[in-house]
Amino acid sequence: MKPLAQSVVGNGLAPLHMASQGDHVDAARILLYHRASVDEVTVDYLTALHVAAHCGHVRVAKLLLDRKADPNARALNGFTPLHIACKKNRIKVVELLLKHGASIEATTESGLTPLHVASFMGCMNIVIYLLQHEANPDVPTVRGETPLHLAARANQTDIIRILLRNGAQVDARAREQQTPLHIASRLGNVDIVMLLLQHGAAVDSTTKDLYTALHIAGKEGQEEVKYLVGRRIMDHIDTVHLIERFWRKRQESLARPAMVAAVLLEHGASLTATTKKGFTPLHLAAKYGNMKVAKLVLQRDAPVDAQGKNGVTPLHVASHYDHQNVALLLLDKGASPHATAKNGHTPLHIAARKNQMDIATTLLEYGAKANAESKAGFTPLHLSSQEGHTDMSTLLIEHQADTNHKAKNGLTPLHLCAQEDRVNVAAILVKNGAQVESITKAGYTPLHVASHFGQGNMVRFLLQQGGDVKASTNIGYTPLHQASQQGHTTIVNLLLENAAQPNSVTSEVTLSVTGPCGINRRVHQVPVGAAARAQGTRFDVCAEID
Repeated sequence: MKPLAQSVVGNGLAPLHMASQGDHVDAARILLYHRASVDEVTVDYLTALHVAAHCGHVRVAKLLLDRKADPNARALNGFTPLHIACKKNRIKVVELLLKHGASIEATTESGLTPLHVASFMGCMNIVIYLLQHEANPDVPTVRGETPLHLAARANQTDIIRILLRNGAQVDARAREQQTPLHIASRLGNVDIVMLLLQHGAAVDSTTKDLYTALHIAGKEGQEEVKYLVGRRIMDHIDTVHLIERFWRKRQESLARPAMVAAVLLEHGASLTATTKKGFTPLHLAAKYGNMKVAKLVLQRDAPVDAQGKNGVTPLHVASHYDHQNVALLLLDKGASPHATAKNGHTPLHIAARKNQMDIATTLLEYGAKANAESKAGFTPLHLSSQEGHTDMSTLLIEHQADTNHKAKNGLTPLHLCAQEDRVNVAAILVKNGAQVESITKAGYTPLHVASHFGQGNMVRFLLQQGGDVKASTNIGYTPLHQASQQGHTTIVNLLLENAAQPNSVTSEVTLSVTGPCGINRRVHQVPVGAAARAQGTRFDVCAEID
C-alpha cells in the first residue's frame, strides 16, 4: 500500500505534482520527508519536475533536483523537463536543469531536441543559451527537419538569424528533400527568404518531386495552411496555441508569393526548372490561379507554352482549374489555344470536359477550334456530350462544332451520350442535326450502345427519334442482341414492343445459339463496350495536371 504522501487521483497526479504546480516548496519538502516518490508519474508519465518546469517554478524544481529527481525523465511523448521548459520559455528552469545534468540533445518520440522546441516557439534567450552550451543546430527529427526548418515553419526570422550565425546548415534537407528555403517560400515570408539566400541557400534546390522554391512560391502558400492547422508539427504543443501562433504570424507577415518570387528571381531562380511532371513555375502559378507570380515570370520571358511531360501547357492547367484571369493573361502573352497534350487534347477539350464555361468562351474568342481532334479523333463536343454538359455542348455547337463528327473508331457525340444516358444533351445534338443512325466502323448505332449499357431513357428517346430497332452491325448484331447479351430485360421488352425481331441471327458461324434470346450464353463479349470506351474518351489528361 502506498504512503498517503503518494496517493493519486484518476489522472495520476500525486500530492507532490500538486505542490509543484502551485510552487509550494514547504509542502513539497514535507511530502518528500514522508517518503513521497520524487519521480512519481501521471498517466502521461509526467513527473513533478515536468510540472515545475511547465509552470516555471525554479524553487520547487531545485528542491526536486536536490532530492535526486531525474532531469531526463521522459513523458509519454518523449518530452523531458527541459523540452517543456523550452516550450514554455522558462529560461531560469532551463539553466537549472542543465546545471543538474539534463541532456541538451535529448529527443522526443518524433526526434525533437530542446533546440527544435525553442526554435519553433521563438524563445530567443533559450535558443542562445542552448547554442552557448553546444546544442547541435543540425540534429534532424524523424522527418529530417532541423531547428532551422521548424523556425522557418513558424516564421521565426530572428531565430533563423541566430541559428545561421551559429553554423546551422542553410540547405539542410528534410525527408522529402525540402530545405528551409522551400518552407519559407511556401509561407510567403520574404524576410526569411532573403535571409536564407544571403547565407548561401541554393535558389534552385529541388524537393523530391523536383519543386524549386520558385515553383512553390507560385502555389501561394495555401497547402501550408492546411498542413499546419491539420497537423501538430510538434509533440504536445496545444493545437489551439499552434493555430493562434500561426495566424498571428500569418497576419504579421501575410503570404506574399509575388514578392518571394521576385527575390528568388533576383537571385537567379530558373524560369524553366521542371517538377517530376515537367511543370515550370508558370504551370504552378496557373494551377493555383496566382496572377501576380504569373505576371512576374512572364515579364521575365518565361516560356508561355512550356509543355509538361504529358504535353500540357500552362493554358491547359489554367483551363482545368477554371482560372480565367490567368488564362486571359496567358492568351494575351501569346499562349496558343491550339496547343495539344500528348493525347491531342487542347485546352478547349479540358474546358469542355470540366464544364468551364467562361474559360471555353474565352478560348473560342481567341480562336480555339471547336472541331479540334484528339489523337483518337475526339472533339470537345464528344467530351461535353459524354459528361452531359448541356450549356457547354450548346456553346460548342454555336461555334460550328460538328454534331456528326466521327472519332477514328467511328463514335459520334451521340454515341457517347447513349453510353452515359445523357438524354438532355442528346436532344440538343439531334435538334442540331445529329444523325440517329450514325454508325461506327464496326456498324454500331447509338441505339446499339444504349441497349448494351442498359440505358432505358436513351433507348426510348432514340426510338422516338426514329432509331432503327432492326439495325445490324457488320457481323449482324442488332440492339436486341446487345440488350440480351447483357441481360437488360427492360430493354429487351422495350425493343420487342417496338418490332425488334426475336429470331434475327448474326453472321457469326461459331455460335451454337445465334438468336438474340440465346446470346447470353456466348463465351466472349460483343465489342461495343470496348468501342464505346475506346482509348481517348476517358484518357485523364486532368490527372496529369492534379
